[in-house]
Amino acid sequence: MEKVSYCGDGIVVPHLSSRYVVKSERWDSHQILPVRFTRAEMGISSQDATQMHGLFWNDLCSEYDAENFCRYLEVSGIKLSPEFLALERVWRYDERNHYLGFRKIYAMLYGDNEESVAEMLAVRPVDFAPIAPFFVDEFTILLVMAYDEIATTRSYHEDYPMYKAFGMQFFKWIQLVTRDEAFHFHNCLEIVKLRYPDRIREVPKVIERLMEWDLHGGTYQGTFVLDHEGKYFTEDFLLGCAGRINAYLGQGVRA
Repeated sequence: MEKVSYCGDGIVVPHLSSRYVVKSERWDSHQILPVRFTRAEMGISSQDATQMHGLFWNDLCSEYDAENFCRYLEVSGIKLSPEFLALERVWRYDERNHYLGFRKIYAMLYGDNEESVAEMLAVRPVDFAPIAPFFVDEFTILLVMAYDEIATTRSYHEDYPMYKAFGMQFFKWIQLVTRDEAFHFHNCLEIVKLRYPDRIREVPKVIERLMEWDLHGGTYQGTFVLDHEGKYFTEDFLLGCAGRINAYLGQGVRA
């Protein structure tokens, strides 16, 4: 993994008075993906690569934009618990690891070097103002993250056949990425259960609002969360994500 500074690497986690443990397993994209590979070796034609561009670009942007989300939290003024800070440090490491893997794949597929890909990502506009109402406190932030992470988990799982066709190293890599996203979902909701048991009844309404934004809201602007564009993110798919959250917290399957 690149030894460079990134948002979250310096987070100091106060002593945890609770028994909360962040579920995670560290690994390195550079050790899983082939050192060098070509589009032809992945079995991808020029036409196929063109058709896949939107999918890879969206996934690359989303993982990169965890940096934007982390920095937004830094200046938000919202009080964050020791449990959240413990989660955030692990989550940020994971998302950067995912980004580095996607960046390598994207650069190889589309003939760029990784530095130029990073430059393209850095100049995109970032605007949290339209979705700021979802970030009123730690409770709502955890639900936004959980909703986003379960949607990402399920969408990456849908891509398994594609990655398997690229080769077993790519398939193993996306499996590990998907596992991390599922861990993040679990970690967010465990904090909700631990710190906000008296607010769990609010969860279905918050998720309804998130779904409304996804289906009828504005354009994604580099915020990491609520980036659900593409063929997977239908109303039925999002209802399934809502159901996972509500069921995890004992709220039935209401959206």
